[in-house]
Amino acid sequence: MNVIKRDCTEVDFQKEKISNAILKAMKNGSGIVKSKIAEDIANEIYEECKDKEEVSISDIESMVYDKLISKKQRLTAKAYEGYRSIREFQREENELDDVIYGIVEGADKEVLDENSNKNAYIAPTQRDLIAGELSRNYSRRNLLPTNITQAHDEGIIHFHDADYFVQHIHNCMLVNLEDMLQNGTVINTKMIEKPKSFQTACTVATQIVQQVANSQYGGQTITLSHLAPFVRISKEKWVKRIIEDFEETGISYDMEYVNYIADKRRKEEIRAGIQTIQFQVNTFNTSNGQSPFLTIFMYISENPEYEKETAMLIEEVLNQRYEGMKNEVGVPVTPSFPKLIYVLDENNVPQDSEYRYLTDLACKCVAKRMMPDFISAKIMKQNYDGEVFPCMGCVDGKEIITYRMNNKLYVESFERMWNRLTDVFEVKHQYSENNPNLYMDLENIEIYDTEKGFVNTKRIIRNVSNNWVDVHLSNGRRLLCTEDHPFELLHKGETQAKDLKVSDKMMINSSQYNEETITFNSDKAWLLGFMLCDGCYQSNHIFASIAAEGEDEIEEKFHNTFSKYFGLDTKTVLQERGKKGTYKDLVAIADENGNLQHTINYFTSKFGGINKVNRHIPNEVFSWTYEAKMAFLAGMIDADGYLNDNAHGGSVVQIGSTNKELALQQMALAQALGMPAKIYHNHYTKKNPNAIRYRVEFYAIEELLTYIVCEKKCEHYEDATSTHYNTYAEVVEVLPVEKTMYSYDVTTDSEHFEVSGIYSHNCRSFLSNWKDENGKYKWYGRFNQGVVTLNLVDVGLSADKDMDKFWDILDERLRLCYQALMLRHERLEGTSTTISPIHWQYGAIARLSKDDKIDDLLHNGYSTISLGYAGLYECVLAMLGVSHTTEEGEKFALAVMNKLKATCDKWKKETGIGFGLYGTPLESATYKFARKLRDRFGVIEGITDKDYITNSYHVNVKEEIDAFRKLGFEAQFQKISSGGSVSYVEVTNLNNNIEAIKQLVDCMYDTIQYAEINTKSDYCQVCGFDGEILLDENLEWYCPNCGNRDHNKMNVCRRTCGYLGDNFWNRGRTQDINDRYVHLDNHIMKEGC
Repeated sequence: MNVIKRDCTEVDFQKEKISNAILKAMKNGSGIVKSKIAEDIANEIYEECKDKEEVSISDIESMVYDKLISKKQRLTAKAYEGYRSIREFQREENELDDVIYGIVEGADKEVLDENSNKNAYIAPTQRDLIAGELSRNYSRRNLLPTNITQAHDEGIIHFHDADYFVQHIHNCMLVNLEDMLQNGTVINTKMIEKPKSFQTACTVATQIVQQVANSQYGGQTITLSHLAPFVRISKEKWVKRIIEDFEETGISYDMEYVNYIADKRRKEEIRAGIQTIQFQVNTFNTSNGQSPFLTIFMYISENPEYEKETAMLIEEVLNQRYEGMKNEVGVPVTPSFPKLIYVLDENNVPQDSEYRYLTDLACKCVAKRMMPDFISAKIMKQNYDGEVFPCMGCVDGKEIITYRMNNKLYVESFERMWNRLTDVFEVKHQYSENNPNLYMDLENIEIYDTEKGFVNTKRIIRNVSNNWVDVHLSNGRRLLCTEDHPFELLHKGETQAKDLKVSDKMMINSSQYNEETITFNSDKAWLLGFMLCDGCYQSNHIFASIAAEGEDEIEEKFHNTFSKYFGLDTKTVLQERGKKGTYKDLVAIADENGNLQHTINYFTSKFGGINKVNRHIPNEVFSWTYEAKMAFLAGMIDADGYLNDNAHGGSVVQIGSTNKELALQQMALAQALGMPAKIYHNHYTKKNPNAIRYRVEFYAIEELLTYIVCEKKCEHYEDATSTHYNTYAEVVEVLPVEKTMYSYDVTTDSEHFEVSGIYSHNCRSFLSNWKDENGKYKWYGRFNQGVVTLNLVDVGLSADKDMDKFWDILDERLRLCYQALMLRHERLEGTSTTISPIHWQYGAIARLSKDDKIDDLLHNGYSTISLGYAGLYECVLAMLGVSHTTEEGEKFALAVMNKLKATCDKWKKETGIGFGLYGTPLESATYKFARKLRDRFGVIEGITDKDYITNSYHVNVKEEIDAFRKLGFEAQFQKISSGGSVSYVEVTNLNNNIEAIKQLVDCMYDTIQYAEINTKSDYCQVCGFDGEILLDENLEWYCPNCGNRDHNKMNVCRRTCGYLGDNFWNRGRTQDINDRYVHLDNHIMKEGC
């Protein structure tokens, strides 16, 4: 049987091609692959067609579609149909007649409203849009694989800026204006030398900005600190010129007067220079049909040498922005650009700080003009410079560490150590009072380092962690730690837990530090060991259970020692427990003096609790004499241990427990006595597979037998041929564990410590900074290669509340995003510097030669490439039915975010490319995603019943939450979304309540890295109304004073999604703007943050 293809050629019928096509559709449809259905359909089609001589490819595709529908694979059928239509589209010549006509005649609203900062009704912008649609069409047919195009069309992902993909150009960047001004540059083959005044520097800067915008498709940032040196140059110029004028005219002068006049001239020049930048940026029209998408960074302390000059520039920029720019009828309105970012720091936030007046001015400005945005230097340093530990975890709280405090030795769990230290040191929140992650700064605390002994410990940290790994080692040990916990590996150095490979070797300690500073009676030590593991003491009774036969020695020892050391008579009670057998209960008898309760209190205090799961070996045991330690260990063996023959020679002691901390302490105590120990984890029962029973195992030494009381247990003893274990253990398995619980870390002088006998790094780490060949951090002259955004809402709805399915689909979609991002990267590889000399040859990014390629700048983290995400709120709602601001929703949202971040880190490590997680500021894509979701899943309340989805990690725009809580909540997601993110709060008109703005800004400094304040700044040109232009029920703008609805006769400025827009928006973003809850108004009173 032959298959007739579309080009009329004939090929043999192959069932595999049918099943493979269905499998691809399943991945891009429901995300769940059902191989059996694919095979069944392929077989059924074969049986129906095998007697025919030939069959067309179109007939086969129709049969596949019908059979998918009949087998209730609706999403797969739709994906298959979409795949076919795209393939047909790619085969056909497409002239884009309707699209181009829609642009020229103003009929295609979706294209015309795609960018709120482009006036799509003027000729240059229309030419850019037409070129963009032609470029997009070419890319879809020739450059993008079918699966990427289909995923983009269906709203599964968004391949940003596809209209520029055909060209070898990049996204956004930080312009190295310092290099270009100080060392000169070239524009349009004309050399521009170092400016000799501030005014000239401003003019050159705007020329650079325009040229940069012409050769990239994303935004650009310049910093005022790069212009600040020219303020000083102008001052010197004015001083020199004024002196020359005085001397030329013979007028006497003194330098105080000269400086006074020079300062006035300099101030005038600063005003003129800043005005030049503002007017040029807002009147330029670049080759992509809009004003340059420029951000001005205002950081007083960025260049300490020119701090005063930078402050002067910031003041002038804020004053001019407050004044606004006149519209076509001469009324000052709010300009969209340049975007302003003001850095809050210790020298401008405290009320008595030197530059607080600038912060107050910024508050006044933002209340009227929605600018500047605010970055907290305090939080940014924590997130990027490592000056304060980042929000990471380390190990499970039940893992044990060895430390000293006030010359006393402790060998206990991290969790118990934390609780103990809270009585001594102040517990502080990381970054803000709303952050659940805590720390304590320590003094006179030393923790044991396997190589260096006790080392000074500066800090202990407790975080809420979600992504864990269970590391299995060849010596039986296991460590539960966060996936970013670093280990020191043999021949490989520092390696994070998630990157461990089977056979990797890490250092272990087969001994345990201990002391012999406390004398303790051996018989009482045995009794305590026995009661710790087998005793019951609560509700006015104390007893321990032993076997009815074969443990008479234990019975006798118990009666003798208990009476001797606790003054209570004892008795034996025979207990018949049916299927569980017959036991002896060794019972303490209450007296009239209250000794029974006193003894209960003693055991409770000594062992740290009543229930066995809360008990632990008293820390003092590790400081007892050798004999007392040995007796205590023997007591635990008599209670819960055995001696078993070992195939390799010698007897192995085994002690069982369901208490992880206790088991690890038992291992440590055995090692303190010279018996290297292993610890194994076993599932407790089939009915409860998540419950773990721990088994400590070590070779017994003959001396131990003299302390074990039960003769029956000692009968199994054989002398061990060797008690030596290796210094290193191999990794056997690394299993992911997804649950939310506390993790613990410490900061030590040695950057190492020992945890549960395993040599470990501190978890202190740094985000992806980049240093030049001299070891200096470099920020300017770096760029982004492009963005692909994942629609998290689609993942949630596709999973249909099935958590296992959710993670499977997410993995599949992330693989799709990786493929798309690598297409962007590969599109830039091999690019010649001649594509944009201003970027690659003349300093904006680099100073390469004409013959160079840019490839070196695409690797090793110099540039970034971004995995974007959108709709975290709706994703959580789809899976759990609650907002991510609830406790349950927050845990799941953080798990999703950490998964995305870990995936970016994995890609970065594997490729050397600077992958980063990016909170996408959707504009056109928010409307597209919403429509596609509604097409696929129908109308779902709170999710698809609107024309937008929520940006990145943001709180639902309708949710009633106050500004301070919103900032605190979103701050934790910003930390994870380290590749870029911004939060905002909506406020009412606060021009007459600047104190409220100041309080909010102070809160930002302590709480969040990057945040914005949204006000309303509108003007009606018909009646002169200067207030908020409103939206009606049809999402049409109108003046509430005169009813004007003509967009050309009103100025409306709103926060689009990170930046301001003033050319109106698509329907989705407009509805988002209309739905936004006002987080701070004049009726809310807040005391602090």
